[in-house]
Amino acid sequence: MIIKSTADLVKDELPIEKEAMVIPEDEGAVSGLVLVDIINGFCTVGAGNLAPTEPNTQITEMIKESERMARLFCEKKLPVMVFLDSHHPGKPENPYPPHCLVGTPESNLVPALEWLEKEPNVTIRRKDCFDGFLGSIQEDGSNVFVDWVAKNAITTIVVAGVCTDICVLDFVCSTLSARNLGFLKPLENVVVCSNACATFDVPLHASKRAKGAMAHPQELMHHVGLYMAKERGAVIASEVRFASNNNMGRLDV
Repeated sequence: MIIKSTADLVKDELPIEKEAMVIPEDEGAVSGLVLVDIINGFCTVGAGNLAPTEPNTQITEMIKESERMARLFCEKKLPVMVFLDSHHPGKPENPYPPHCLVGTPESNLVPALEWLEKEPNVTIRRKDCFDGFLGSIQEDGSNVFVDWVAKNAITTIVVAGVCTDICVLDFVCSTLSARNLGFLKPLENVVVCSNACATFDVPLHASKRAKGAMAHPQELMHHVGLYMAKERGAVIASEVRFASNNNMGRLDV
């Protein structure tokens, strides 16, 4: 008798249809890449209160795939938006402990992505909240992300990063709502690359040892985050590649 894990049971009940997303390279459609919080404080072992305490396969694969896509977008000189969780001291983000404070290594890109800081097609936005869309609002009411979409005439965004069920999901939901209301023209498609996203792991037994902690099984919550993003209207992609209009039958590496 095969005993399935809770995550597998949920996947059976809430299946997600994923697709290999092949983005056509033509002058009429611009694709942009959005990287959410791929920073030391969430991804580098021992880097902070919310960093992994040991190497994590899901996070490692997320960084690897995000770097692959980032290099591809930069080689093609396509727009890239990078969100960095950067909090101010004394301004809590409940229910989480202090993390990724401004000016600390926690709030900086992981070593594998530091090169993005020097790329001319990359826009970096430090945010002091879960949601990069809300975190893009300026004091004058303008929005850095909305302006980025409009300036580059982006029709499709590909989203990657952490955490699948928190910052990634919040950003995706806000973006889809804004698109539906006509605030993000000419944006049409929001694609979440499943293997370029990750979340954290707090097993039930571990949560019971820390006051106020909540259980957060990684594989289950990763799936739930993807499911809810698709429920809101995002495309969930198993991989993202580019192909020219004359060669849509194959996947460029």
